Amino acid sequence: MAWRFKVSKYKNAAPLLPKKEDWVSDIKVGAPQSCGNHIKASAAFIAFNVENRGGGSLGIVPLDYKGRVDPSTPLIHGHSDLITDFDFSPFDDGILATCSTDANVRVWHIPEAGLTESLANAEYSLPQFDKRVENVLFHPTTEFLLTVAYFDTIKLWDIKHEKEIFSFSGHEDQVQNTSWNGNGSLFVTTSRDRTIRIIDPRADKVAYEAESHKSPKDSRVEWLGHSERILSTGWDGSRVREVRLRDLRNFSKPYKIQGFDSSTGILMPLFDVDTNMLFLAGKADVSIMYWEVTEKEPFLTEGLKHNGSVQTKGACLVPKRGLDVMNGEVNRVLQLTSNAIIPITYQVPRKTYREFHSDIFPETHGYEPSTTISQWLGGANVSVKTISLDPAKRPTPKFQIHRGPLSKREEHKPPEVVDVPVPAPRSWISNGTENKPISEVRPTLSKPMVAVKVECNGEPSFMPAKPSPMPKPAVRSSFPLQENKNLTNEDDPSADAPVKNNLAQLRKNFETNKEETDGSVGGKCIESEEETKPRGISISQLRKTYEAKEETQEMVEETDEDGSSKLASIRKAFESRSVSMDEKMVERRWEEVRQEKTIQEEEKENVGEQLTVRDSSRVIAAERRKTFEQRMVSVDDKPASPTPRRATVTRSFRRICKFRHLKGTPGHKSTCIENLRDLSRTTPGECDGMAANSEFVVLPLSGPGGKLSVLKHKKGGRQPDGVIPSLMNTANVMDFAFDPFNEHTLAVACDDGKIHLWHIPEGGLTQPTNEPNETFMDIGSADKVTILKWHPLSAGILAAACGDLTIKVWDLHSQSVAITLPSHPDQIFSLAWSPCGRYLATMCRDSHIRIYDPRHCTEPIQTGNGPVGVRGARVLWALGGKYLVTVGFSKVSERQISVYKATELNKPCNTVVIDISPAMLIPFYDPDSSTLFATGKGDSTIYAYEIGTDYPHLFPLSHHKCGSVHQGLVMLPKIMCDVRQVEFCKALRLTSSILEPLSFTVPRVKTELFQDDIFPPTFVSWEPVMTAAEWLGDTNRPPRTLSLQPSDMLTLSESREQQSPVSQPNSGGHIRHETPPFLKGMVPNEVRQTQHKNLSIPDEVLETQSRLEESMSQQMNQVSKTLEQDRMEGVDSTEWED
Repeated sequence: MAWRFKVSKYKNAAPLLPKKEDWVSDIKVGAPQSCGNHIKASAAFIAFNVENRGGGSLGIVPLDYKGRVDPSTPLIHGHSDLITDFDFSPFDDGILATCSTDANVRVWHIPEAGLTESLANAEYSLPQFDKRVENVLFHPTTEFLLTVAYFDTIKLWDIKHEKEIFSFSGHEDQVQNTSWNGNGSLFVTTSRDRTIRIIDPRADKVAYEAESHKSPKDSRVEWLGHSERILSTGWDGSRVREVRLRDLRNFSKPYKIQGFDSSTGILMPLFDVDTNMLFLAGKADVSIMYWEVTEKEPFLTEGLKHNGSVQTKGACLVPKRGLDVMNGEVNRVLQLTSNAIIPITYQVPRKTYREFHSDIFPETHGYEPSTTISQWLGGANVSVKTISLDPAKRPTPKFQIHRGPLSKREEHKPPEVVDVPVPAPRSWISNGTENKPISEVRPTLSKPMVAVKVECNGEPSFMPAKPSPMPKPAVRSSFPLQENKNLTNEDDPSADAPVKNNLAQLRKNFETNKEETDGSVGGKCIESEEETKPRGISISQLRKTYEAKEETQEMVEETDEDGSSKLASIRKAFESRSVSMDEKMVERRWEEVRQEKTIQEEEKENVGEQLTVRDSSRVIAAERRKTFEQRMVSVDDKPASPTPRRATVTRSFRRICKFRHLKGTPGHKSTCIENLRDLSRTTPGECDGMAANSEFVVLPLSGPGGKLSVLKHKKGGRQPDGVIPSLMNTANVMDFAFDPFNEHTLAVACDDGKIHLWHIPEGGLTQPTNEPNETFMDIGSADKVTILKWHPLSAGILAAACGDLTIKVWDLHSQSVAITLPSHPDQIFSLAWSPCGRYLATMCRDSHIRIYDPRHCTEPIQTGNGPVGVRGARVLWALGGKYLVTVGFSKVSERQISVYKATELNKPCNTVVIDISPAMLIPFYDPDSSTLFATGKGDSTIYAYEIGTDYPHLFPLSHHKCGSVHQGLVMLPKIMCDVRQVEFCKALRLTSSILEPLSFTVPRVKTELFQDDIFPPTFVSWEPVMTAAEWLGDTNRPPRTLSLQPSDMLTLSESREQQSPVSQPNSGGHIRHETPPFLKGMVPNEVRQTQHKNLSIPDEVLETQSRLEESMSQQMNQVSKTLEQDRMEGVDSTEWED
């Protein structure tokens, strides 16, 4: 029962459904009716059925293809009728075999770059068959061997030499499915005659035969890798879908039957040999089940099911070489629907995916064939060599194998392998377990196979140590099939004797060779005499024999010094080294203890020499720290992972942020704007979705025409029903921004390449309008305008990012493009002006940050790596233009914030991961407080960080959590902040139908004072410092600043200066303070007169005493001398005297 609770590494593997834009969409699959899966994948391509009136066609797309498939995409027009099945070669990602209802089988070669034109001429075509071909399957270990199934016949073809190797016509009805075992020696078939057969093609016999399922409907079969287990799917007598598991030891009876439902679609089994993960995708089902196959009860363990929304036409697994192993992707199921291919990733959750997790990615089958066709026909059964999935060990980054066209290929010749025939699996007839259940069957010990590893053609191979005649393949059965279908070669006495003799000779040679090579005493192999022992020997007897040999071996190792093994010598050296190291560590520790005792004694004796003792202790501590670091370096010479260690900040020296406890407070309901209708939910990714200044706020509306609603945000209340006053653009709106120097001017970018300038009336919009005041358009380019950014210091300068991947700087006064920056390699996500107005930073889809000096050079002056995600990103300047802040996605879709030095863009100073969410983070930066706010559409949290010049550069503040999700956020100008309430930032937050103000304050005690430590002089962003002509003429002027201090408020620093006046120094050289008047009666006069006249006191003590007096005086001066009754009104003062 303990097996039921065994922990599996893949128990929590979860299906991850990608976004629709990551699907392969806009394909036409139609309704293919066959026994195939209608979709297959290699490590480079995906092939799928395509509906075509002219005949059978296949669509071919790269494995990592995403998005819509163009109707003009090249296809494989291979057959005149429906393509029933197809299969990729396991040794070449570009070789594809297809079969069709037109009774033809063809082999195609797909170039490494994919299809550039439709294919109609195949590399090789098999002779036409007389019936519809239902199934094709490549051999798992030998290249160029293709299995073809048509009606009741199975054929094995050599497509390289164009000849037939094997044919079997023993089925009584149509063959439905085939599957090879792991070493390619046997294959299993299912057919409509409700029989499952295991066939040995080299012996031309049926090795096993049994009833598959009760129903003659479609059935599928899957050999579970190198094991002796076979899985099949079908229907029982009640038309309930089921899965049956069989073992070769009792093939006639399944040891596990798992029933499901009564659906009409066949369950397509997709089995992963490396992880034992089984996926069951039913045709016309919307869900895909995940089960884990185990060797013991309960044999099938259910995992997390994928519940989709579209019906399944077909499904397949992506080869392990095509998986993203660095993100924990253990499997990927490609679900074929009527018009799309959905990649469903199964990910094992881990804390981090920065390293390769070898425990969940065992070595998988490689891409080199293990045998040639002649070797396989000669009886060789060799599994394909495994390879590691570690990206550091890959020969190529993509791990794809392309060997060229079939006509130019030569057969791969692996080293000759002489394989000792392995006895066929024991049947229940031979071991007498016919009537026992599978859980009670005791595994029989098979004879051990021993070989010697030698070099063959420069490569390792397993051969006998001395030339000896190899035994011929054992006869499978000497009885007719009808009498005993499960008889193995172990029951043939004529085949047993040569195998025994050969095995004894191999063992003897192996032991001799092993003793000569490594000097060890015993290889612990069973002697040749022990081969004659009966097979029914018990496990306990074997254990006793093994333990006795172990004791003998240890005695030999102790007595024989000259013949001692290397392992013993290594162990002895290690133990002696460990003892010596331990003794050295103990001696060093005692020396440190003696030093500490010596220091303590010196401190007791020399009280006046405190500084010397303190310095010596510091030196000793430094030496200890250095010794410890050297030990750690010696231990960690090679780091466990290439991930750089993050620098840590000592807690005692942690930076103190003034805005650490900022507080976000939503405005009163009377200040909110309610009943907002028809708001657009689909703004472009480059647009922030809102724009505001000190008077107006702009919100995009849904519907055609690019409508923008303009509201006065100072006027709260409920919006009336009816027609919404709006600015109606003639095309879809891409972005919009207010002129920072004119509150009534709004610039709007449209997808028709036009920039509209709207003038908003003083009282706001009262009716819809579709006539902008001005319209600008570059005649030389009609591409859409995606981003607009006004210059921060110059009036009339507007930067626009265009659809042709260029940036154009407009001079609105002359209505012309003054500067054009050349094309970026990909889509521009964001751009930002520097605070000085000289530089322009851009963020591109190619994950690069670029800084331009547009007036002097059209090429970037700085380039660096930004966020690697392709969903979107933002860039802005911080700390006076010395740093850049980027917001984007990581390669695992984690939202992150990074800080860069403007002069060093190759590597970020620090990166903070927020969470995993599809919404793009939109950043807002307050230069006065150096505070960064970031939030996304659909979020309910506004993240806040303070940006600093010291590490880690991003200091987390108190994040503000809203009561509901918001659709957008926009910051208001600094001039609108109420400094009397210590409000350092003000924003507008948009929900589904409400626009509410949001205030960010800092808690302070003395709010009656102007907090000049958090309110420095702010930039005058509402007034330009130069004209457009001056800026284009290379004029640079710093921005003006303005103090936010009200005239009737005293600053905090001035208040502190008044409370601590500076006294004049006396003749004694130290500061003297008079005794406060209310304390003069408490201090005797003789004490006051002589308190500073003792000349024998050292000057240091007097100075310390004067500082203490000054501190006491300041505290006493703060004592209030007014009584409680003095602050009361309506009470006569004489009443208190009574």
